Amino acid sequence: MTLKMVFISIIFVLSVTESSGFPRKMLYLNLDGKSKILLSWPILGAGIFALVSVVLSLFLIFEHLIVYYQPEEQKFLSSIILMVPVYAVESIIISLSPC
Repeated sequence: MTLKMVFISIIFVLSVTESSGFPRKMLYLNLDGKSKILLSWPILGAGIFALVSVVLSLFLIFEHLIVYYQPEEQKFLSSIILMVPVYAVESIIISLSPC
């Protein structure tokens, strides 16, 4: 029941933000004087979540390395956890690149 309510709430919020008259432009970055990258709210939100995931996953990796008692298991766990910040940084770079 609660999962259904969460899903309905997400659909409602997305439909309200899609139909609102709020301008989508947030700020322009001028990187080389020629190209301008439009930073919109979804890109900013993705950047914030990527930053949070990088910080939390690096914290978890360092915690595993501090108590490195089972190296055979923990090296594989650390490599799996390392996939999170790599993917997060890659997705932000791809979303900022001009199409």
